[in-house]
Amino acid sequence: MKNKTEGRNIKGIEMNNKGPIKVLVSHQKAVRAIAYSERNKLLVSCGFDFEVFVWNPYCERYIIKLDGHESPLIGVSCPANIPQFVTCDTKGMVKVWNINDLSEVQTFYVLNVNQVTCISTMSKHRRLVCGSRVFKVFEYPKPFTPELSDDNPIITANYSPIRMEFYIAGERNIKIWNARLGKPVREMKNIMESDITSIEFDNDHRKLVVGDHYGNIKVFDIVSGIEIYQLHAHDSEISFLGYGGKDNTIVTMSWDKRILIHRDEKPIIGEAFDESDTLGNKKKSRGNTMRGKADAHAGDIICGDYSHNLGLIVTGGRDEKVKIWDYERVKLESEFGGHQETLVLAKFIEPFEILLTADQSGIMYLWSIAELTHNKPKCLVEWRNMFTLQ
Repeated sequence: MKNKTEGRNIKGIEMNNKGPIKVLVSHQKAVRAIAYSERNKLLVSCGFDFEVFVWNPYCERYIIKLDGHESPLIGVSCPANIPQFVTCDTKGMVKVWNINDLSEVQTFYVLNVNQVTCISTMSKHRRLVCGSRVFKVFEYPKPFTPELSDDNPIITANYSPIRMEFYIAGERNIKIWNARLGKPVREMKNIMESDITSIEFDNDHRKLVVGDHYGNIKVFDIVSGIEIYQLHAHDSEISFLGYGGKDNTIVTMSWDKRILIHRDEKPIIGEAFDESDTLGNKKKSRGNTMRGKADAHAGDIICGDYSHNLGLIVTGGRDEKVKIWDYERVKLESEFGGHQETLVLAKFIEPFEILLTADQSGIMYLWSIAELTHNKPKCLVEWRNMFTLQ
């Protein structure tokens, strides 16, 4: 069956039949455009009478009449990938409607045009094109699932008890949610060159430190989302970011096997230090890096943590080793094993002198790190995280 507009009426015509099988009558003036939603089985029509009608194609009377436009309508479109439809009039007023409850979602205007003559949506590219003497193209976001906090896989998340907000990173974006209301309040879009892998707050939760898959590290204003400066980059994915409390330092670890400690301040142009002694590189490095350690593990550094109270850094590598380092000198204090699989977690249980480690097979250990000068950490508890109770 196909739909045909004739004057003020809408006629449904069987493909193999010359006559109409149903006539929908309600428009007071000529019908300009119609669109059909395959998902919701609804027909939407608009015309020169400034009104939008929503129909059930099998009923002769419309479901609802939608007002709001102040000029003759020139087009309507039902994108296939979102539960909404779009209408536009000659003056450039565009309205977005929720097709489920038929409520108005958004209104915006096509600026700097005398008269809009047509609209079209490209579902594959998520674009709305409005035509006049020139084309105006608008982008709309991906459809989202209300039960999920993000359309993209969540790589990392953090909670700010000072601001009462959750910071959730997916791909190159960070969404900020109000913990009291349970609603998103703002979003930082496309802030990194690749997928975000780690985020951390400064001591006062006024800045946000972000690391990505390429090893880039940037510092942003937590309210405005404006980039303040960049830190000295790693050569591979950032696996951990930590903040040095009142020392105003940032501890970073990466798959490039390096540990770096940076000053939390904008780099001074021309400032440099020789990395050859501590980082193993024969070059001058500009930036605010204070000290570091190259080749901290035989394999990639997968996880880590920093305790400001203990003055210790812990790293877990792909070599199945756990290493504890002195924060001030980045000097190795202790090295031990115990895990037979790749480590996925190394975490200080503050304020206690206890360390938690876990690997990808589900084995977890609690270690006492009260005396590290001459002894290795003592294993307190061993757990196996089972996927079944049998």
